[in-house]
Amino acid sequence: MGEALTDSTELTGGRLRVVRLGLFDRAYARNRTTAAALLAAGAQVADLHVPVVEGIGDRLQPARATRALAQLGRRIVAGEARLLVRAVPALARADLALIGYPGQWDAVLWSPLARRAGCTVLFDPLVSLTETFIEDRRLLSPGSWRARLVRWLDRRAFRAVDVILADTPQQAAYWAALAGLPLDRFLVVPVGADEEVFDPARRAATPCDKSGPLRVLFYGTYSPLHGAETIVEAVHRLERAGEQIALVMIGTGQCEAAVRRRAGELGLAQVTFIPWVPETELPGWIAWADIVLGIFGGTAKAARVVPNKVYQAMAMGATIVTRDSPALRWLAAGEPCAVLVPPGDSEALAGAMRSLRSRDVRDRIGRTARRVFEQRASTRARARALRPLFERIERQQRSTRRRVP
Repeated sequence: MGEALTDSTELTGGRLRVVRLGLFDRAYARNRTTAAALLAAGAQVADLHVPVVEGIGDRLQPARATRALAQLGRRIVAGEARLLVRAVPALARADLALIGYPGQWDAVLWSPLARRAGCTVLFDPLVSLTETFIEDRRLLSPGSWRARLVRWLDRRAFRAVDVILADTPQQAAYWAALAGLPLDRFLVVPVGADEEVFDPARRAATPCDKSGPLRVLFYGTYSPLHGAETIVEAVHRLERAGEQIALVMIGTGQCEAAVRRRAGELGLAQVTFIPWVPETELPGWIAWADIVLGIFGGTAKAARVVPNKVYQAMAMGATIVTRDSPALRWLAAGEPCAVLVPPGDSEALAGAMRSLRSRDVRDRIGRTARRVFEQRASTRARARALRPLFERIERQQRSTRRRVP
């Protein structure tokens, strides 16, 4: 697909007019859920987009090799050039320019033009490059020129825009410190989930096998924040104790080989590794599982975020076990919507899974998870969270009209 500026309605009338601008990944969950929340809040949303990152098989490779970084740079320049001619008239018809994930380069490039066109610029980065490549995945040495470039780009991007969406207050505080910005430049809106895909009715319709092993699901990209090694260690403890458990691990990524190797060393008999599957297949796996596992890493980033899979499992009313963190406690708002364990603690994780043998206990936690999702992370809840942004733009427009002679 090439660039597109499409919507079912023209960018005219009294509704907030949003243009999603740049080289963002259209298919990524955060970009889709933010667009859904904007639509639910009454905005009109159109796209001006060139696919660049979608065509990169290994998105970590530019951090490892100068040649891959140069190739990415050329693709970014070519993509932005394709957008340039159409960007001016699109921005002239918009109230809000939304720069999605990943979009640090878009924020730096398009913010000045969008402001001159009278648009408020909203950046929805999901993650910073600094935390991803330097701190969490540790692919770049902190003192290397690539690391300095990454930090520079993050700071320039955050400082270039008017408002930054963060998925948790902890992420907002981290980014504010990274960029030297006040917290009032940030608006916290949870990631949520695609409610058409992650429908609780799918789980309700799936029969429960009370006589079989406890069915446990992990899926993810095997980044360090997932702490997947802790999962196989916990299952090993359960197997040694004679517990019947069926673990399915779906995905590929940075730490996958190490996790598979450790599972082999431990001689796990009841673990199945499956390569990444389409998102549309994940609800079936969540419905199959008695327990859905979140993240267990001990990195600083793992304490600040609530991952996609936790929101997706909550949306379906599943029973979740994940690491304790300030971010998860913020989302839960005091409700027992998941079983929390210390990061990196395989013994605690094994005990948590053992405690969930009872279907009644699991169902109670799942119902609470669904209720918290509806209240805090559903499309409707996230649309409410966007109201301060809408009100800010409305105030700016009224002020501008008053100044016009």
